[in-house]
Amino acid sequence: MGHLFRHQEGEAAAPVVANIPAPQASTIDYDWVLISGFIIVLTQVGFAFIEAGSVRYKNSQSIVIKVILGLFLTILIWWLFGYGFSFGYDFQTNFMGGTKLGGSNWEANQYGNDYTNFVFRASGAAIAVSVLSGAAAERMTFLAWSILAIVYAGFIYAGLAHWTLAQGWLTTLGYKDFSGAGVVFFAAGVAGLVVTVLLKPRRFRFDPNTTLQFQRHSPIYIAFGSILVFAGWLFYNGGIVAQGANSKYTQGLVAVNTLIAGATGGFFAFIIRFFQYETTSLVALSRGIISALVAVSAATDDMKPWTAFIYGLLAAVFYSVLAKVIPKVHIDDPVEVVPVFLGNGFLGIFLSAFFDTKAGVFYGFGAKLLGMQLLGLLIIFVWVAFFVLITLLVLKGFGVLRIDADTESVGIDKAHCLGEAIVFANQIDEVPLVQKTEMVQLGNSQIGSGFRPGFR
Repeated sequence: MGHLFRHQEGEAAAPVVANIPAPQASTIDYDWVLISGFIIVLTQVGFAFIEAGSVRYKNSQSIVIKVILGLFLTILIWWLFGYGFSFGYDFQTNFMGGTKLGGSNWEANQYGNDYTNFVFRASGAAIAVSVLSGAAAERMTFLAWSILAIVYAGFIYAGLAHWTLAQGWLTTLGYKDFSGAGVVFFAAGVAGLVVTVLLKPRRFRFDPNTTLQFQRHSPIYIAFGSILVFAGWLFYNGGIVAQGANSKYTQGLVAVNTLIAGATGGFFAFIIRFFQYETTSLVALSRGIISALVAVSAATDDMKPWTAFIYGLLAAVFYSVLAKVIPKVHIDDPVEVVPVFLGNGFLGIFLSAFFDTKAGVFYGFGAKLLGMQLLGLLIIFVWVAFFVLITLLVLKGFGVLRIDADTESVGIDKAHCLGEAIVFANQIDEVPLVQKTEMVQLGNSQIGSGFRPGFR
């Protein structure tokens, strides 16, 4: 049955010719990767929208600061250490690189271009850090977040990247991960789980007697951000296929699979939420897109488009179930890092063991890849959880991990950001001004819904 699943490049597969060196990337290939890196940086706008819309209004500015701060710190730490740890020579230790630190001995020739590769890979590392910032929403201090971002990007993630994306020892064992469903997104989800559990829930979040509201203040922001991330993901996955001149089929396939998976995930998450609660949900529609993109990133180059549809469908189901379960166990995850990234990162790596056209169970290759994928996920979980936990415990020991109760009550924006996200010049006169207009005829309840206190 395996032949029914296989895709062909042309009418017949080309014969294998031995002893022909692999083609080297051309200038246009380097340009493509470089441009992809530029676009990936712009996905930070999308993540900022998503996270700002997922929290209460009084903390929306602070979470955007964390996203942008994480981007800048990631770029700097990757220039100094992260890129060298990930893609430098490891002196046959197979653990972590030790050259190319601080831009030293970077090269650009027919065999590779460290400058272009740095832009693309550092941008990808910034995505992992921005995901992690969502788990720290509304609770972590700026100092603690900055230290965690540096440690995670410069050491924890850099080590994983060397083992996998740089063709290190984990890849050599047989673990497969096309663009980072495991090493980027599952890992960030694991880190996010540790962060949100150790920080504990927001005050009164699960108190049945509280009158406080914890709704997301702007589903529209979440939707805008998700579309921006969706567009950027095409470049994120597409940039992995560096040699487009020699891989035209693969580049197109990656783009098609990314589009189909994202569209499927968004649509079915929307439908599932309707049957769950008998209401439409812009948030579910948006989260479903990202969930599917995370899952399909495990093997976007080694699946047929109908497989991408299945990935998107299962990602929507996985997200919908986890999003309902997580709050019931009192895990406070306002940006839903755990169901979107940890859950679907796991799902994508797991499914690839079955649907990968070059090594999957459904294509007659046995269960070897399944064992390697599960082993890889276990190693990633242990590595990330251990070092993130150690980092957070040290920060907690110094008393700088979590914001104080007063700051949490008034909001981080007012306490530390010189005011809320939008400050009106005539803010004191705003209520009397509205009351003097014809809008007062609508009634106080309807007028009140337009004031900023209604944003939660």
